[in-house]
Amino acid sequence: MSRNRARLGLSSESSSRRYQAILFDLGYTLVYFEPPQEIVVQAALRTIGAERSVDSIQAAVQVVWGRYYQDAETLTFPATEEHDREIQCQLETAMLSELGLKSDLETWQRFSAAIDDGFGQPGAVRPYAEAKEVLEVLQRRGYRLGIVSNWSWNLRERVEQAGLNGYFEIVWGSAYAGCNKPHPCIFEQALDQMVLPAQQAYYVGDSYRHDVLGARAAGMDAALLDRDGTATANDCPVIPDLRGLLPLLDRQEP
Repeated sequence: MSRNRARLGLSSESSSRRYQAILFDLGYTLVYFEPPQEIVVQAALRTIGAERSVDSIQAAVQVVWGRYYQDAETLTFPATEEHDREIQCQLETAMLSELGLKSDLETWQRFSAAIDDGFGQPGAVRPYAEAKEVLEVLQRRGYRLGIVSNWSWNLRERVEQAGLNGYFEIVWGSAYAGCNKPHPCIFEQALDQMVLPAQQAYYVGDSYRHDVLGARAAGMDAALLDRDGTATANDCPVIPDLRGLLPLLDRQEP
């Protein structure tokens, strides 16, 4: 066994595989929210004396986040916690405005505190039923595991909250990277930290634009996770849940 293989704990069989690492998106790939995020927002609105329907909240989310990600393929920004807080403020005040509500500093602070409290509750971030099972299988097979996700500065806190922090060699978020998926830089930074060529890593996520196209832009292969069966992509593997990843990898093993 070579010195590098010994250092990484790789067998000769695993080191001869096409893929050495499996990287994942976090939200709606490995974890979901309970209650759903629009219910958390609805409860936060009530703390500022506002009532809005789930449908109106979902529509506002689409508009606000759509604007935010409009130039994500090319846009970069400061990779600092201070900038991340500024973005959080901009997005949440934009949400209030989109819902026809006041977005002054005091109102936003109360709304934002309620949002943070809602998502920070025990059990609010939950792994999908098959997530730990699949991660354990991948670990036993000798794959290196990581998370690359569009997320704020609290990404690692949320991974720990979901009980998944023990599985991953790297947990890398857009706030740390200074770019959002599908910009290739977030993937490239993760691969650089793992000292891993792009062609030896496989990516799994639930967004064709952000995950599949972003991973490909960085030179990686990718699969699209489609839990609700609505995907129309025909140029990449599509799996209904994380268990579907295992037969895809089986076909690549020696």
